Amino acid sequence: MLKYGIGRLLVIAAGALSVLIPAQLGAQVLDQPVAIVRFEETVNIGQRELRRQVEFIEQQIQQRLTKDHRKEVLEAKIAEVLIMQAAERDGIEVSRGELQQGIDQQRQSVNRQLSEEQFRDLIEREMDMEWDEYVDEVRQRLVQERYVLESRREMFEAVENPSEREIRRVYEENASEFMNPAMIRFNHIFFDTRNVESSARSEKREKADELWSEIVTGERSFEDIMRAADDDTTFSGGDFGYLLRGEYQNLSVLGQDFIDEMFELEEGDVEGVIESNAGYHIVQVRDRRRARVLDLDDPLFPGQNVTVRNQIENYLMMEEQQSLFQRALQEVVDELRDEADVTVYEDRLDW
Repeated sequence: MLKYGIGRLLVIAAGALSVLIPAQLGAQVLDQPVAIVRFEETVNIGQRELRRQVEFIEQQIQQRLTKDHRKEVLEAKIAEVLIMQAAERDGIEVSRGELQQGIDQQRQSVNRQLSEEQFRDLIEREMDMEWDEYVDEVRQRLVQERYVLESRREMFEAVENPSEREIRRVYEENASEFMNPAMIRFNHIFFDTRNVESSARSEKREKADELWSEIVTGERSFEDIMRAADDDTTFSGGDFGYLLRGEYQNLSVLGQDFIDEMFELEEGDVEGVIESNAGYHIVQVRDRRRARVLDLDDPLFPGQNVTVRNQIENYLMMEEQQSLFQRALQEVVDELRDEADVTVYEDRLDW
């Protein structure tokens, strides 16, 4: 079922347009209203704009909407008009910082690796929407959410933390989802060969072999060479962090052969020279972990403070808040509908 807007907020005050033509032919209406909302202001919701929104939804879900679904889309638009006017009446606003945070959250929900410029291009290209129009849409969504939250503040303040029984039920029903893949953490002395000529690549390999020979013979330690990277521009050194088995990004950047070779090593091993798609590595394994199902109080990732329990608590709280928000939204819209004069032309939803 389609619900009142909040997800995609297109608050359109589309008046009925007419064109002046010879008097004997009368007035020809270009865009007839499917609803008229009289509240703080009068807003005509035009059929053409509603059709455009319906077509957008149909493209997203790859399914044609029925007349009942179109009516739900219209009801959502009416709700948005009412809430925006009520919010303006009550002085509800969002700051520039809150607006930017809302945009950042949407960008990261699409892809955490997207830059702001890439995200802007995606919006304009994929959604066929000007950036300023998108920003205004986000602003309207945030204003509407704030109006509902402030109008029903007591409902949200009464939300209780999930019980131990609820947490354990979710964990036991989804235990196989709380799993760490095999992972290995290592320090490395690294020679980057990306975007370099073949001659420079050969020089880097020779240098890597030379340093590895010094480690094997005991002339210098791995740690000494890694620290020396601070003063040597030909290579770098430091903590790679955790390399996760099966992670697509690692596979793309480093290559399958490198990953397979790394996971043959054990904690404390020093190995070199290992070639990846990115360059040459001399590695020192700091930690080696097998794949395993996490217990309820295990951290989600080594070194993190967030545990499986924390994640389940957050999930249950969010689920409860979303359910409350839908109830609060319905109550608010019903109240505003009672205050307003709304006329709907259902026969104009046939097309």
